[in-house]
Amino acid sequence: MFSIGAFSQLGQVSVRVLRHYDAIGLLRPAHVDPGSGHRFYRADQLSRLNRVIALKDLGLTLRQIGSILDERVDTAELYGMLRLRRAELCRRVDAAGVKVTGYGIARYEPEADGRVTVRAGLEVAAETSGDHDFAVVDLPEIEQAATIIHRGPMEEVGPTFQTLAHWIDEHDYRGLGLAREVSIDCPEGDHDNWVTELQMTVTRV
Repeated sequence: MFSIGAFSQLGQVSVRVLRHYDAIGLLRPAHVDPGSGHRFYRADQLSRLNRVIALKDLGLTLRQIGSILDERVDTAELYGMLRLRRAELCRRVDAAGVKVTGYGIARYEPEADGRVTVRAGLEVAAETSGDHDFAVVDLPEIEQAATIIHRGPMEEVGPTFQTLAHWIDEHDYRGLGLAREVSIDCPEGDHDNWVTELQMTVTRV
């Protein structure tokens, strides 16, 4: 199982947010140590956390989200916003005449208020000119990462991500920093054949 700190890094939310979700019954820890009170979570609880984040981004209240999840309503919108953002970025880059040279990359960044910011990017030529409504940046190098290939639509990435989380836990690693998704092959209109690499920065426990 994961400590609350490690689980917060995997889920890209703050520890404070997880404590609040526990307090209101939205996401209870799998185990609470009776002596220390420390909370621990299972890897398979990531799927519920992901649904909470997705529905919150759609503007629902936590009370509404709790009702939806308890009724087991499908939330295929989990990665819908990310796909839209990537498509919009592609249009902006093309309109600006910037040359795309590699894969699309998505990063998830937790904010202080518990929200998650999605950074959608594309690898581009270093030389750019003109004013753009997007930033050209160098991403920090990842020294060590646990990675896994997901094949198929991103709406079905949950089990793949859970497999990665289980591997990290079972091999005595813990997640660090920000999760990344690298779009290796995304044929237009054929999401069943998408190929995406999930990357999680890790260190030994």
